[in-house]
Amino acid sequence: MNSTLAAVPLAKAYRLLNHGPTVLVSAAHAGRRNVMAAAWAMAVDFEPGKVAVVLDKQTWTRELLEAEGSFVLSVPCAAQVDLVQTVGNTSGRELDKFAAYGIETLAGE
Repeated sequence: MNSTLAAVPLAKAYRLLNHGPTVLVSAAHAGRRNVMAAAWAMAVDFEPGKVAVVLDKQTWTRELLEAEGSFVLSVPCAAQVDLVQTVGNTSGRELDKFAAYGIETLAGE
């Protein structure tokens, strides 16, 4: 299976956010993980690269992010529109979306 993931140098990542796409935000803590769609993401700085993402305080992903202190931001391509819609409309509190929808992961740095 060909990977749909592509690493982008952090210093160039702002280029993917300037056009305002819906992004996927994922976080993990204590063996639990989640991914959600977020419409409010923006580049804040170039070097080092910084982003701002707005996540409702009631979301499972935000709870995991706050507990762990880190998150992953993915910019999906047009072919992933169904995945974005699905993870954006499904709760991850009781379901591992990665396993349920076959979402590929990479280790963070």
